[in-house]
Amino acid sequence: MITLFNKDIPDNPGVYLMKQKSKVIYIGKAKNLSKRIASYFNREHIDEKTKELVKNIDNLEFIICTSETDALILENNLIKKFSPKYNINLKDQKTYPYILITKELFPKISIIRTTKKLDFKVGDFFGPFPFGAWNLKKTLTKLYQIRDCNRDMSKIYSRPCLKFHMKLCSGPCIDKSILKAYSKNIHDIKEILNGNTKDILSKIEVDMLNAAENMEFEKAIMFREQKKEIECNIQNQISEYKKDIDEDVFTFIKEDERVFLCVLNIRAGKILGKNTLTIDLSKIIYDNLLEEILMRFYSKFPLPKNIIFQENLESTQNNIKNILESLFNKKINVFFPKVKSRRRELLNMGLLNLRKDIENFYNKKSVVEKGLKDLYSKLSLTRFPFKIECFDISNIQGKDAVASMSVSVEGKKSKKNYRKFKITSKDTPDDFQMMKEVIERRYGKLDIKDFPDIILIDGGLGQINAVGEILTSLGKNGISELLSIAKKEEQIFKYGCTEPYIFSKNDEALKILQRVRDEAHRFGVTYHRLLRSKRVVSSQLDSIPGIGPKRRDLLLTTFGSVERIKKASLADLETLIPHNLAIKIKEMI
Repeated sequence: MITLFNKDIPDNPGVYLMKQKSKVIYIGKAKNLSKRIASYFNREHIDEKTKELVKNIDNLEFIICTSETDALILENNLIKKFSPKYNINLKDQKTYPYILITKELFPKISIIRTTKKLDFKVGDFFGPFPFGAWNLKKTLTKLYQIRDCNRDMSKIYSRPCLKFHMKLCSGPCIDKSILKAYSKNIHDIKEILNGNTKDILSKIEVDMLNAAENMEFEKAIMFREQKKEIECNIQNQISEYKKDIDEDVFTFIKEDERVFLCVLNIRAGKILGKNTLTIDLSKIIYDNLLEEILMRFYSKFPLPKNIIFQENLESTQNNIKNILESLFNKKINVFFPKVKSRRRELLNMGLLNLRKDIENFYNKKSVVEKGLKDLYSKLSLTRFPFKIECFDISNIQGKDAVASMSVSVEGKKSKKNYRKFKITSKDTPDDFQMMKEVIERRYGKLDIKDFPDIILIDGGLGQINAVGEILTSLGKNGISELLSIAKKEEQIFKYGCTEPYIFSKNDEALKILQRVRDEAHRFGVTYHRLLRSKRVVSSQLDSIPGIGPKRRDLLLTTFGSVERIKKASLADLETLIPHNLAIKIKEMI
């Protein structure tokens, strides 16, 4: 197919644009254009996405660059311009507001809410401000009479707008001679938004005193009011955002064909914003995923002084710095905290938010519904899996054996329906006998209309066959679908079939079963630990001469646990038991 392009492709670094019917569908950069472009056409691709891309290319252009850095910058700019189908392109989203001061002859002030408008060529951005941005803009406009209109400043208008008469704008649209004073006001506003209010206040105070000495009392009053406004309404607010700390916590996880991204904005030690993105990679072509995500993200959001990353990315430290500093012409520091520290705590917070965002994504109604449908069709179930009951056995060498039952309704956990069972039939490690007891207790007398759609067992082929035999002996086989999930390979077995069903590890159908299985395990382990701790406590107290069942129960009811009994003072113990027994407890436990 490379003969399609009758061009001599050079060995220089550069950027290539792949097209379909004159529309750019993919943009890439290369250290060597000739080798990189040839790699698309001189071999058979395994990846379906690349196959589809190559099949759709009917034209190709390239731009030679003097260096890899220039190619990186050009690639980033072209992707922003063309938004190609096969490149990663983060969609516009709402964020905390920023204040924009435009780069014009007479700059204007405005509020920016969407990432689409965060174009750093347009002007200087300040923020983000989680609250008070509009009030801050209003105060600055009032103090410095800066425009916020969309009038063309290259023109001279015959009359000003209403804000000029309200003394909220100095009227650069009708009078260009005020440029010097206007520029000074813009400078002062930027200083204030950067948190440098101390110098501005000192300068305003000097101007106020000078005006008073020159008998310009109206000017002096104006300066006095400016100073008061900055002190009362601006200084405290700005100081929340513009201290020394200017950091992002950048966390992401790739799961199969999907990337989950969570970035926390930290200013002055406070979280001012969280950006959460989910990127579908199923039709995206990329060489370096981290590199491309960073480029796309910081093309939409301001680049901070410091960025905190997960420690497993430390090997990419130099590459990250080079990419961002080259693209945005700004020095940055990158951190990969491992030991306990302020930055490690922030990273843990970012990862906690990321995991919660992933959980929320999979709990979306549309995602869960698709998972349930896939479960129904791929396993050829006779009942749609609205309700799933899952069983798990917890014990240590048969001691304190318990079983737990977790319940999932329409793909989501239903805690009110959870059940726990204290095993009574055996005190030796025999999981099959324990499971027999639980299944008989749960389904032996249960009305058929209350049976779940799926009974899920934590185990493999042996466990599912054993439970199938138990249900058959009860005359209850075939009412519910019987499945098991084996931990090692996460294989799904269906009763009556010897071969397992294999799902992709990120398939929502599998995740539904995994979630209900993990809940059964968690619930069972919690109950098992409770029984075990009670047994240990009871045996410790029972070993003390003079402490019988009544006194043991009285102590446990009063103090709640053996730890609290240990920590109790002699006087506290003596309110319940004789002095000599209290001394024995303090000595023996």
